Amino acid sequence: MKQMNVTERMKLILEPKKAGVNARLFVTREDGITIYDSVQNQTTTSVSALVSGVWQASEALMGLAHPNQDVMEFRLAFDTSSQGIYLFPFTLTGKRYFLGAIYNNCINPGQLKRQVALIKEEMDRLFLNEVATQPQKTKTSSREGFLFTEISDDEIDRLFSAGGN
Repeated sequence: MKQMNVTERMKLILEPKKAGVNARLFVTREDGITIYDSVQNQTTTSVSALVSGVWQASEALMGLAHPNQDVMEFRLAFDTSSQGIYLFPFTLTGKRYFLGAIYNNCINPGQLKRQVALIKEEMDRLFLNEVATQPQKTKTSSREGFLFTEISDDEIDRLFSAGGN
């Protein structure tokens, strides 16, 4: 079975849900790169960059009031009674992403926010289960990441010493 990348996994999860949610759904990386957007148009790149920036600015402000609070417990809403934006952070393979919804003329924003929260919880469960079922790498050498994992530091020192001995 082919291993899916993050974009493919997000599309698989969110495509069936977008019809039931009266909002623009999107996922962006922490650095502002779009992973998924239910409305692909000229604003897609801007939305991702702005979401990343507004979250980071909010996080910095929150750090002034509650420096020891984990920001992953929060969500961000900027809204009126019928329109706005709603963001949730989540982690996948050690990287932070944001799930968001932009809505307009929403009759029941509370229901919409609940739907987005449930999608985020589902993604957390799916990705947590995925990480738990992946085989753990066994560490074969303390020099993992080096070009020559089987050569000791002493052998390298001898190799490059003045006599090569």
